[in-house]
Amino acid sequence: MKKLLLAITISLAFAACGDDSSSNANDGFSGLEDDAFSWTVALYVNESEHMLIMGLEDYETMMCVVEEQGYTWKTVHITEEPDPMMYEFRNDTLILYDIYNGQPELDDGDILVGGTAGNLYGTWTYTGCDYNKNNNTTTCHEKTLRYTLRTITFSNGKAEIYYKVYYDHYLEHNSDFMNSYFMSSLIRTLNGNYPEAYLSDIWLMDSSSVQAATEKDRVVFTSKTKTSATFVLGDKTYSVNVMHVDMNLNREGFYVANENRDVQVEVSDGITTCTGEYFFHYMNADYCKVEYKDNLSTYEKKYSNGEQFIEAEKYNRSNEEEFKQCITGIAYKKYDPLDGYSSPEVAKALKKFQKKQLRPYSLL
Repeated sequence: MKKLLLAITISLAFAACGDDSSSNANDGFSGLEDDAFSWTVALYVNESEHMLIMGLEDYETMMCVVEEQGYTWKTVHITEEPDPMMYEFRNDTLILYDIYNGQPELDDGDILVGGTAGNLYGTWTYTGCDYNKNNNTTTCHEKTLRYTLRTITFSNGKAEIYYKVYYDHYLEHNSDFMNSYFMSSLIRTLNGNYPEAYLSDIWLMDSSSVQAATEKDRVVFTSKTKTSATFVLGDKTYSVNVMHVDMNLNREGFYVANENRDVQVEVSDGITTCTGEYFFHYMNADYCKVEYKDNLSTYEKKYSNGEQFIEAEKYNRSNEEEFKQCITGIAYKKYDPLDGYSSPEVAKALKKFQKKQLRPYSLL
C-alpha cells in the first residue's frame, strides 16, 4: 500500500491538497476542503485469494517535462505501476499487506476499521497502527493518529482514497527548532564529534537528544526560544538563529500535497558567522525552467501510450556541506577520528594510513 496510497504523501506521512487554479486538469483530485482531498483509482479484487490490486490508468496530471527546447509545464497522461496487496480480516478490522516479489509483507500490515467484518466493500478508516503477523504484535504511530484522517472506500472496480490533514495543528506542535535533532547534532559537532549538521534535520523534533547532548557535553544555555538560542560550551559562547523558515504544501501537479521546505540558519561564535541554507520544493510552473536545471531532480516516466519521457520532480538547493565545514571551523574542539582509541598499535596504524592517503598519487 505504501507504493500507491502514499505516492503523494509528504514526509510527515500524511497529505493534503488545495485548489489548483493554474490548470484545467483535475489531477485526479476532487475539490473538497482546504485541508482534504480524494483520489480515485482502478480496483481489481480476487476474493478467493484475498488479493486486491489498485492502479492509476490514463491518469491526467500536470508535470514538468524535459524536452529538447527546455522544460515545459504541461498536461500529461500517465499510467502508474499497479499496487498489489493481500487483505485479511481479524474480527472487525481489515488488514492490508503490501506484496513484494510475489510475497506479502506480513510484518507490516496497515490496520483499518469502520467497515463490515468479512466484507471488503465499504468505507474503512486507517487507525495509524501496523500489525506484524509474524509475531502477532501491533505498533501505533502517534503523529499519524494526531494529525491525519485517512479513509479508503472500496466499490465495484474502483477505490476512493480520502486524506484530511490538520496541518496548522502539526505546525503548531513541530516548530520548536531549538529542540530538534539538528540542534543536538550541532552541539556534538561543536564539541569535536564527527561533523554532522544537516539543515533538513531541523524539522525533526527530538528534545531528548538535545537534552542528552547538553548533559554529555556540559552545555549551558543562557537563552532559548523556539527559533534561537545562546549557549556556553567550554570557554566559547555560541548563538543559533533561525533567520527564515517556511513549510507549506505543494498545490500543483502530480506532487500536490507533498511538503515544501525552506530554512536559513545562522550559527556564530561571536567572531565567525556560519550561514546555512536549505530549499526543497516539489515541481510547479515556477521552477519548471531551464535556469533551474542544475538544481532539478529528474526521473524517467512513461506516458499512458508507453512512450518514455523525462520529468523534473523537485527543485533542491542547499549549501549544507559548506555550512558543515564552517561549523567545524568554529568548533570548541576539533574532530579527531583517532579520538577514543586506547590501543597505541591501532592509533599508530591509523595515523600511518592517513599519511599514506595524503601522499600525492604516483605511478612510479
